[in-house]
Amino acid sequence: MASKKKKYGDSSDDLLVGLDVGTTKICVIVARPKDENNVDIIGIGIAPSHGLHRGIVVNPAKTVESIRAAIDDAELNSGVDIKSVSVGIAGHHIRCIQSSSTVGINNPDRVIEEDDITRLIDQAKIMKLPSDTRIIDVVPQEYIIDGKDGIFETPVGMFGIRLEAKVNIITGLVSSIDDLSKCVLDCGVDLDDIVLEPIASSYSVLDETEKKVGVAMIDIGGGTTDIAVFKKGVLKYTAGIGIAGSLVTNDIVEALGIAEQEAERIKREFGYASISEILNDDEIVVQSIKGKIPKKTRKSILARIIQARMQDVFELAAIEIKNSQIHNELHAGVVITGGGSLIKGTKELAEEILNMEVNLGIPTGLSGGLIKEVESPIFATGVGLILHRLKALDEIEHVPLAGGQRKKKKLTARSIFSKVKEWFDEI
Repeated sequence: MASKKKKYGDSSDDLLVGLDVGTTKICVIVARPKDENNVDIIGIGIAPSHGLHRGIVVNPAKTVESIRAAIDDAELNSGVDIKSVSVGIAGHHIRCIQSSSTVGINNPDRVIEEDDITRLIDQAKIMKLPSDTRIIDVVPQEYIIDGKDGIFETPVGMFGIRLEAKVNIITGLVSSIDDLSKCVLDCGVDLDDIVLEPIASSYSVLDETEKKVGVAMIDIGGGTTDIAVFKKGVLKYTAGIGIAGSLVTNDIVEALGIAEQEAERIKREFGYASISEILNDDEIVVQSIKGKIPKKTRKSILARIIQARMQDVFELAAIEIKNSQIHNELHAGVVITGGGSLIKGTKELAEEILNMEVNLGIPTGLSGGLIKEVESPIFATGVGLILHRLKALDEIEHVPLAGGQRKKKKLTARSIFSKVKEWFDEI
């Protein structure tokens, strides 16, 4: 029996939908904006992920099937039709390159306009890249007007003749970007935006103060672990590691000789990332393959398996944080999030290896609806995609002008999709 669709507002055009395409699960978050700062979560869809390896599509048909299943689940849960989504992209193919650009201000009044910022960003994109690499995003670090530096907000409306910018160029493999976008489009939905997952997650688990004083975020997913370092309110460095939760599960499978599903179960129920955090070394009964006599192990044995792999994650994360060259300036420490951060003792192990204060990142910044259901590191990217989209719409709808005025600009989902589609058509 078909479910009756609920009505929220005049149409489904104002929906915000975040699509987190992970290696082990697909997550869809459906929200409706209340105002420029608040959203109601009205639906959640989750489905097992098949067809991806370490965040990269390796079987398009299975990936499409998994994404479609998650979207169907979200539509049933929310009672609305999903027409377009913001999708996250991650993986160890992501790179961060520091660059700079300079443009002249040709306005007779010497007032910096939005078009000047666009030219500045376009200028920064002119760089020699390998043929298999594509620019995903350009993140301004600092603006300099006529030699006056220290400008971290948009300089639109300010006066000047020469405008410079220090930027971070985020790149990824053309094939990975193209494969992911095609899988989403093949599910019958449009692309509103494609966002680097660490940036998306940061919107839900980091606050502005942390980003200003300096913080590193480690998002431990199923196939990849993503690192993002922030300072002075902007992304300073990002990288991906091909070691994450699924490898921990595989280690348990190999060490104990059990099925993957059973390994995942005992990891979640009895697993510890740090042996020293175990209070009672209880015996664990483990289901054998093909219904044979159940096996027995202990929490400490399971913890040794988990700790060895999680140690690798944080040691590699420490190297990437150091590569940011501002590791000594992270006064807010480290925030860990993602499904892999939920293993007991993970925070303590991270503190020991990174030698910094570590906190667990739980999605915040939501105002209503199913907020309790998404208050878990598992939904950090999905919720972050919603919040990132909300901010992007607000910035586009209110374009700054000279003299502090703001012009409201009509925006449609179709116009954004057209831009994204043109971007992919160039590949």
